Amino acid sequence: MEKYTKCASDEDAALEREMWSSATINEEVLRTLHVIFSNFPKLHISEAATLCIPNLIGVLKSGSEAAQESVLDTLCLLKQSWATMAIEIAKSQAMIAAEAIPTLQMLMKTCPPSFHERADSLLHCLPGCLTVTIRRGINLKQAMGSTNAFCRLTIGNGPARQTKVVSHSISPEWEEGFTWAFDVPPKGQKLHIVCKSKNTFGKNTLGKVTIQIDKVVTEGVYSGLFSLNHDGNKDGSSRSLEIEIIWSNRISNEGM
Repeated sequence: MEKYTKCASDEDAALEREMWSSATINEEVLRTLHVIFSNFPKLHISEAATLCIPNLIGVLKSGSEAAQESVLDTLCLLKQSWATMAIEIAKSQAMIAAEAIPTLQMLMKTCPPSFHERADSLLHCLPGCLTVTIRRGINLKQAMGSTNAFCRLTIGNGPARQTKVVSHSISPEWEEGFTWAFDVPPKGQKLHIVCKSKNTFGKNTLGKVTIQIDKVVTEGVYSGLFSLNHDGNKDGSSRSLEIEIIWSNRISNEGM
């Protein structure tokens, strides 16, 4: 009897793999799942709903356009229930669904506009990490004294993060990364970066950069040269920072 049960279990597992690996059956299965979840909302909190999320993400990565659209519909259905279901179940589903973040960001760039609203709504409710790498400064000269530059980073009312001080250089290289983890993206919040120079008499502000986080959540990577704005910069010099900002589904080793 035990041997028979094991064989049946193996056959079920093989059948499930076959169903999810076949593009044609995929679309049929996905449409059926969507209908079931639409008509039986109580299933959203079931273990079966949670366990199907990795398969849905797999189809989102490599399925046909029709299959991807069906997955977006089903994930959005599940997402709508997270506010009302038990917290531990909602967090579990959201954490698993967060594996779709890179794929959702790609869909925002490559798929038809009809996908965008659903993909964007999912991106802005999934837990993720913001990693900011301060690479280097450019032309950080000041009117008097040598430049001993460092950067201070803040988001909202959270504690500030700070790079090391690079002494006697107007082109300092930091290559330092900082990571913030969020249960949901910080909607409407901004990343503030202040570049300062440390000297005997205190700290002089060389300039500031402010970046809207929402933009990074959607695009995935936002990088380049950012001009330092400073009202007191009367010599007309153009100071800038090279920065890379990434929104992802897991903490990178650089940011830890």
